[in-house]
Formats: sequence, structure tokens, C-alpha cells
Amino acid sequence: MTFWDVLLISFGVSVDALAVSVAGSLAERGSRLRGGAMAALFFGGFQTLMPLIGFGTAALFHAFVAAVDHYLAFALLSFVGGKMIFEAFRSRGDTEEPPSAGPAFFTCRNLLLPAVATSLDALAVGAGIAFAGNTIWFPAISMGVVTGAVSFVGVLLGGRIGRLAGERAMQCAGGAAIVLIGVKILVTDLLG
Repeated sequence: MTFWDVLLISFGVSVDALAVSVAGSLAERGSRLRGGAMAALFFGGFQTLMPLIGFGTAALFHAFVAAVDHYLAFALLSFVGGKMIFEAFRSRGDTEEPPSAGPAFFTCRNLLLPAVATSLDALAVGAGIAFAGNTIWFPAISMGVVTGAVSFVGVLLGGRIGRLAGERAMQCAGGAAIVLIGVKILVTDLLG
């Protein structure tokens, strides 16, 4: 994987955390700096941990699936990216509220579940990286750092990001980037 591949994946998996950070920022009544730091810690931390878990789990089964690993990497990354694109277009209704809306969104208790939920994509990406035969340390750290930075900025900028780009456009762009990395892995392995 090239540096640019890792960077695209990192931004792709950070989109959900950005959306939650922006939504939480709209609900938060406390300090934006403190909220941004908490969001960066939780979202960035889980985006680093989950690909390591996915990679480790997939590495155990790699010997059994070595002949089809590029298909598995493609399928996993396409599923993750496709799911993000599908969710962007799924009917959301007018009653959608930011998760845990209230005066203290950026607390450990309120951030744990969203951090786990938004990092499940990174778990699958970690498995895809293992099946592709690449190393995990740089991608995992990159996913964590990019997600932490994006989450921090999302809290600081709050509703401006959602109004300018729109959550659907952000999710589609992130999903498309992840699918394209899966296509590249498949094509490179089939032609190489």
C-alpha cells in the first residue's frame, strides 16, 4: 500500500466520526476545546485499535485463504465502502437527532458507544489489509491520527461543516475512497 492509499483509507473511515463530532458539537453546551479533545481521544483511539484487532483476527486465518486473499480484501473493503454510500442515501427522516443529545455529549460514558460504532468499519479495513498481505502499523496509526484530528476539527467547526458539505456528500466520498482501494488491491493482485 502506498502512502496515498493509506491516507485515503484513513480519511474514508474517519467520516462517520466526523459526522458524530459535528452532531455532538451542536448538542454540546460545554467547552469546544475540551469536547474536541475528548472526541479526538475516543474516536482516534478506537480507529487505531479496531484495525489492529481486525488485522490480528484475519492474520490467524490467512494461511487458509492465501489463494483468495485479494478477493476477500476487495469484498471487505467494497462492503465497508458500499455500506457507507448506502447509509448516505438511506431515508433519515426529519426526526433524526444527534446521538446522546444533551448538555454533556463529550463525556466518557456518552462517547464510548459512538466510538465503537464508528470504528467497526476500521475493523473490517484491518482484516482487508491482512488479506491483502500488507503491514498494519502505519495504516492503523494513520487512521487513528486522521480520525482524531478530523473529530477535533469537527467539534470546533460544529454545524458549519454539515451545512457546507452535507453529511451525505461526506459519507459518499469516504465510502467511494474505500471501495476504490479495494478495486486497486484486486486489480493489482490479478495483474501482478
